[in-house]
Amino acid sequence: MTDLSPKQDWALGMLFGLAIGDAMGAPLEFQSSREPENYVKSYMSGGAHNVSKGEFTDDTSMALAMADALILKKRFDPKATMENFLKWKNNGAFSPRGLMFDCGNTIFAALSRYERDRSNPYQGTDHSMSAGNGGLMRLAPVIIAASNVEQAIDWAEASTRLTHAAEEALNYSRLLAEELWCRKPLEKFDGFRHKTNQPREGVMSGGYVKETYSAAWWAFQTTISFEECVIEAINLGHDSDTTGAVAGMIAGAIYGYSSIPQWMIDGLQWSETISSIGWELVKIPSLKT
Repeated sequence: MTDLSPKQDWALGMLFGLAIGDAMGAPLEFQSSREPENYVKSYMSGGAHNVSKGEFTDDTSMALAMADALILKKRFDPKATMENFLKWKNNGAFSPRGLMFDCGNTIFAALSRYERDRSNPYQGTDHSMSAGNGGLMRLAPVIIAASNVEQAIDWAEASTRLTHAAEEALNYSRLLAEELWCRKPLEKFDGFRHKTNQPREGVMSGGYVKETYSAAWWAFQTTISFEECVIEAINLGHDSDTTGAVAGMIAGAIYGYSSIPQWMIDGLQWSETISSIGWELVKIPSLKT
């Protein structure tokens, strides 16, 4: 790849980081945390959804669906995004296997409600027990397409609200959006993250948005490279694909695309498609009027 500008480097790093963490974590989903001597450190096949090597799940598929709508509209458009989500749900669009799989109950219910009545694209429930990580996992495209930090935060919240309206879910999307834009952990949000000396055994990595956010940042803050961060995140197990996706976004944004080992890019399914989409997303801020 040609020399990248700083924006291109962090934007492509964030989008590829999402997909790489998702694909590496997918075979470990619903498994217990692994001990360091048994860490998975490469793409694998199998797992609960019998993924093939380098195959990503709903996290990346929904991000690509949202990216496609952003590229089409040159801005965040909730209805265009939800229509693309339905293409994924019903026709397997944006998925390497041409089939929707690994879709969480909260997302499926929101998409089904929208399918019955398309008048309102914001179908997330605000029940506190619905504070899952389904909005957090797909944020990269709106961060890349935004023109400034305020817009990144607004679009992150709006994109989350499509399927998740619990205040806790919205708050963590706002937090992560600002940090991804700034490309660093912000001191004002330290209380939402684990301390860096938190033992690995105490880091939870389930589908609760609070767990995903804090586990992903813990993986980043206790390692020193993109590769190490993703490996640490996915081996926490449980919702390993989403923890990997969020940690990958963080590490990709901060370390940049240029820091990602070539084997991680080459082994990822649809890597050329993801690259093309990333380049188009980078153009959006300069195209908006």
